[in-house]
Amino acid sequence: MAGGVSTAVHSETRLPWWTLGASVVLTIVPLSVFLEGDSMTREIVVVVGALAVAAYTAAVHPLSIFVASAVVLGFVPYLDVPGTKIPVILVLAVGLWVALAFLPGVRFRPGWCELWVFALTATALLSVVATGVSTTSLTELAAWLAATAVVVPVRFLPAAARTTMARAFVVSAAAASVLGIVLVRIDPHGVLLGRFAFAGYDPTRRNVQQVGGTETLTTRLTGTFVEPNIAGLVLAAGVLLAVAYFRGPLRATLIVVIGAGLLLTLSRSAIATVVVAGVLLVLRAPGGRKVTTIIAGLFAGLGSLAIPQVRDRLLDSFGPSDTGTRMRDLALQEFPRAMDGQWVWGLGWAREEFRDPALGRAVNFVANAPLITVYRGGVVLGLLVVLVLVVLVVRSWIVAKGTFEGAVLCTAVIGFVLVACQLDFPIVLQAPATVLFSFLVGLSLAPHEPAPPGTSHA
Repeated sequence: MAGGVSTAVHSETRLPWWTLGASVVLTIVPLSVFLEGDSMTREIVVVVGALAVAAYTAAVHPLSIFVASAVVLGFVPYLDVPGTKIPVILVLAVGLWVALAFLPGVRFRPGWCELWVFALTATALLSVVATGVSTTSLTELAAWLAATAVVVPVRFLPAAARTTMARAFVVSAAAASVLGIVLVRIDPHGVLLGRFAFAGYDPTRRNVQQVGGTETLTTRLTGTFVEPNIAGLVLAAGVLLAVAYFRGPLRATLIVVIGAGLLLTLSRSAIATVVVAGVLLVLRAPGGRKVTTIIAGLFAGLGSLAIPQVRDRLLDSFGPSDTGTRMRDLALQEFPRAMDGQWVWGLGWAREEFRDPALGRAVNFVANAPLITVYRGGVVLGLLVVLVLVVLVVRSWIVAKGTFEGAVLCTAVIGFVLVACQLDFPIVLQAPATVLFSFLVGLSLAPHEPAPPGTSHA
């Protein structure tokens, strides 16, 4: 007995020393490599460490990865892994797959959605091979694939986890909207935005973005979103998901807060996306919700016109001071010439104009998701993308006749396809926008059970 107790005590006292020794090795060695290595070595160490932490978290607390993805997407979409230029949203997008494997209640049954993702991946890889394989092109392909494939783990989430993720996104978007509104009011010249380097801003340059009107320049809301058009897309999704996943006074408050931020982005494509989704919701929502939706839409429209900046932005559309429309028209006219001789597989993925905003403005590539897909990946990939979008619209229109929540999600997808994808390019080129669209599609593809009898959606 005494010997057994002695052995047990000896084992218990020896285990912490082994644990401490392993901790020292696993901490000191990477730290030494990080401090003594070059920039590439340091970045690799940081990435490996981040992936290890993400993998552990995904295995032990899988839902937290989905929530973290929603929070980053809704509040700070351009956040990078510290010490690197790797977007956190892409690290989390990969982590979603690991988290899905450990999440209880998941029933993974691949179907047509996964076939579409595979077909897009294979065609995009052919485009990369045809236009020149390089580290940059493969990196761009991997980033696009990671962002696009988010649709798969999201659509297989159990209902409770899906609701938690969607609500985390909405609350995060509301917080970002509040911060953005405050910054527009107290910092119209963007002086403070340089201090938001963690969010993706360059502290060495003037970060404010303004749009010209007939008489004055108006500051656009960027907040923690960096780009006003990205802010518009995220906040547009936030408004629509607030309608789907919240109820009562909290829903109204979130819609007003996020909607105000959306309007101050002055992103006409994002605003039009919400308007189109609202009109479609009136047509497809269950009968008892139509009148309420119409009344809410009328109040939202009147409130929008009551904001001078928004009213001026809308009234200036297509006028002599609307440089954005003129540049879009010019890009469309130049598109055939730019694609001359490169129609089949595109101009390639390693395009400097996609990564340098100044060069992108000078090149003035077309602001249309299907056409920019052709520009980068060729007609073969472009036609496949268009086919996917058509299938999404048709499927969403049919399914939207079910539950109110499902109707909101499906009309949101249709709105993004018919407006946001046609009037801008971030959904193809910007990882946060690609993840956002995949997130919305994944939510719309998930099954939505009818509410129990007597349950109110008010």
